[in-house]
Amino acid sequence: MRDRVIRICGVLAAVGLLGSPVPGGAEEPMEGCYLRDYSAAHLARNPAQVVDRIALRVLRQEGGDMIARIWVDLADQGHVAASGHGGQRMTQFLICWDNEGTPFCAVECDGGSFEVRRQDVGGMVFETRYLMVGETDACGGAVDLAEQPGQAVSYRLDRVEDAICRGER
Repeated sequence: MRDRVIRICGVLAAVGLLGSPVPGGAEEPMEGCYLRDYSAAHLARNPAQVVDRIALRVLRQEGGDMIARIWVDLADQGHVAASGHGGQRMTQFLICWDNEGTPFCAVECDGGSFEVRRQDVGGMVFETRYLMVGETDACGGAVDLAEQPGQAVSYRLDRVEDAICRGER
């Protein structure tokens, strides 16, 4: 009976952690591969959305630094359609750290950033007001993932097998 109670308490504790907001204290983005592939119906309901599919790989380098790589297949709608980048795949490299208790990743050269709002073994939600993707000759990137300049947008990504991110190019 005692063992059963301990197992139940362990399960309840684990379930309580899933979907929890990011706790206070030292916190970096959780390592792993995250993915979201939006349906045509979702995109139709959200005409300002610029992302069709998004993958994010967060990992710790040998030297201890936390980094991320993001791959975005752009939707042909919102401000992306007007720029002519709809349907293109763009990438970006980010450096990640604990920003006063909040998991945070940023692009060098003031190319924007995101804050992790929620993370657990099932995935993460990040929010950005400005995050450039796509390589250009200048610093930053070619396309902002924010739907409206300076307005917060959130992306909910599911945790998937690491091999999926290794297959992104």
